[in-house]
Amino acid sequence: MRDTSKDPKQLTLGLEDPPKTKKSSSSLKVRLTDDAKKPSATPSRRTRPSVNTRSMTVRIPEGKRPTTQSKPKTGTKAVHTIEQPNSHLVQTHAPRVHRTVVVPPKIGKRKGYRPAPEKLMRIPLLTASLVFCALIIGWTLHFFPFGKLPTVQPPATKEVVAFTVERGMTARSVSLLLQRLGVVEDAQALLAYFVEHDLATVLKTGSYLMTKPTTFEEIGRMLTSDGVEVQVTVGAGFTLETVDAYLSNRLLISPGAFKHAAGQLVQAYQLGFAEGWLLAGTYTVNRIRSADELALSMFKAMLQQVQRNLDSPLLDTYSVQDLLIIASMIQAETQNEAEMPDISAVIHNRLAQGEPLGIDATTRYELNDWTNPIPKEALESKTPYNTRRKTGLPPTGISCPSQAAVNAAFHPSDAQYLYYLHGLDKQIHFARTYEEHQQNIKAYR
Repeated sequence: MRDTSKDPKQLTLGLEDPPKTKKSSSSLKVRLTDDAKKPSATPSRRTRPSVNTRSMTVRIPEGKRPTTQSKPKTGTKAVHTIEQPNSHLVQTHAPRVHRTVVVPPKIGKRKGYRPAPEKLMRIPLLTASLVFCALIIGWTLHFFPFGKLPTVQPPATKEVVAFTVERGMTARSVSLLLQRLGVVEDAQALLAYFVEHDLATVLKTGSYLMTKPTTFEEIGRMLTSDGVEVQVTVGAGFTLETVDAYLSNRLLISPGAFKHAAGQLVQAYQLGFAEGWLLAGTYTVNRIRSADELALSMFKAMLQQVQRNLDSPLLDTYSVQDLLIIASMIQAETQNEAEMPDISAVIHNRLAQGEPLGIDATTRYELNDWTNPIPKEALESKTPYNTRRKTGLPPTGISCPSQAAVNAAFHPSDAQYLYYLHGLDKQIHFARTYEEHQQNIKAYR
């Protein structure tokens, strides 16, 4: 069903003036009636208010309408206009609230924000560092006043000389030799020391390494040391490390004594290196002075072998030390003397063409490992001794060469070989071209 609409009732807002006797009251009596002339009766009980969405017209009598320009008479109640609403009336619209925009503080400024641990430790660490520095400065100034700090002197290096006391030399000739070499300043004083301590007639022949200056007591003890002479055999291809271990095990000398003697030999004769300058062979040495005597004997034997090969035309291109490096590589590659001239030819031919030598023995010397397979990373790394990755010779020799190896280094064969390999058949196979070398690899590897 559809409700029939009714016309809204006209409600009249009656504003009555309060009695004139009550001047202190500021309230107005509001009465809603159906008719402006007939006031409605007051209900006996309070009813629940209802909300009607229909329009409502509030009529104010003509005589009761206030004007905004006229002022209320004295003794009358103030009339509330639209500009001045009555506070006792309920507003139909909620007032608009102006909210302020809240800007959050920056990170690190918020309350309860926990900084990073490194920031918390920054101040304590800085304080501890300053205190530590202050303590160090105070300790230094206490024990070493300003201007008296100790100066560190570099360790003084003594010059080494090598000499030989030969059979038939007297105490006077030995004293003059040591004065000439700079070991002592006064030969007459040294001779007097020999005579005073009954050493003039017991000086031993042999080769010696001495540092200068040296005291008379040390010279006398060295030149008169009584020891049993022994024969020592240094195998071809031995290194300084191998010879040192050999003497230490057989003659019970301190480890490192031979390497120290080799170092003194380099200093005494102004050599570039020791490895390669010592010739393999058999030598007779004093047991007590075996390290020094063996190093000197091997070096002198090498000098004699070099003198026999000074007619080599290769000395116009290479130095003696270069050829001795080549001799040590030849010795490390083979023990067969018949193969040495052809291996020397391969080395010289590749050097002339500027190609890497590709000798694995140099890498084994650098690794000090002559038995295990060479690691792949060692062969691929560019080091001074990796002749696969660098051209030219290694910086030093890699073994003690034999006489045959030295002769092959100074006088190679005329072969035009550029490659060789050691096959599984225990033979060496040479090749002139890379294709031929690949065929040898397939056939003998």
